[in-house]
Amino acid sequence: MTHMLYVYFGHHKCASTWIHEIIGQVCREAGLQKRLLVDPLTPHAHGPLTDYRRWDIRREELGTYLTRAQVDFACCITADRAHVEGLDGVPFRGFHVIRDPRDIIVSAYFSHRNSHPTEGLPHLAEHRRRLQTVSREEGLLLEMDFSAQELRDLEEWPYGHPDILELKMEDLIARPYDGFLQIFEFLGLMDWEGDYSARRRVANFVRRMLNRLSFRHPLLRRLRRPIPITGEMLLGRVWDHRFEKKARRRKGEEDPRSHYRKGQPGDWRNHFTEEHVAAFKEKFGDLVVRLGYEPDNDWGLTPREPVAQTPTAPR
Repeated sequence: MTHMLYVYFGHHKCASTWIHEIIGQVCREAGLQKRLLVDPLTPHAHGPLTDYRRWDIRREELGTYLTRAQVDFACCITADRAHVEGLDGVPFRGFHVIRDPRDIIVSAYFSHRNSHPTEGLPHLAEHRRRLQTVSREEGLLLEMDFSAQELRDLEEWPYGHPDILELKMEDLIARPYDGFLQIFEFLGLMDWEGDYSARRRVANFVRRMLNRLSFRHPLLRRLRRPIPITGEMLLGRVWDHRFEKKARRRKGEEDPRSHYRKGQPGDWRNHFTEEHVAAFKEKFGDLVVRLGYEPDNDWGLTPREPVAQTPTAPR
């Protein structure tokens, strides 16, 4: 039987930590081998990938590497088009999460200025030093330049791929339970058999705990047995990672120095000025239109009716 690889394709400042942590817990209980893959140069540039076991994974060899490592679920949290191309010939199902690029800039500005780790990231450390010497208005303009590669990655993504479910972060955080059920159903990992007997529930719980132990202690690896993912297993982990618990405050309440700063879509309007709007359009054209966040490129600081469409291949 051909081994199926499951892949999460994410981007910097698109709730990637939150999504990855939920997937990690679910994989541990389901007995699935997960790997986190990161490009340390993101969002400023592209470089070799690392999974913190190996530091020089080339994108074109991604499928070969994951197959040899016997990975079940890969979390590519700094994804670009080359990740998908590197999986050519490998059977996979995945999902891809994007965010309003304007909110990415604002979120990245506060994170890069205040909270994101800089150890081993000299390019980010230098960027932080610059951000801390200028005003917020100038800092947002600097962030547009620093994070430009990530926004180009969003534009160049292969939207419409039949094996990749496209999602907006805004929809996922607004309806996380529905969103994660949709994701795992698309991946083909959900167990939809219906109600369990008390005996089966106990057996399932024991198996989940044994799987968790098998990841903590290498000597217990032989205890690991992949099992189907139930709604109880999945949604329980989503509940464990709700914003209010992670941030210790409600959505919309801001802590500029927290990794979970605000959790509110459309926050760019609270920080952009007309100068930022003009600079964004000059640098990134009609990107927000192509990604389905605006009906046309006449957008500004005044809110308009929301656009309810998913991103498609750039026109």
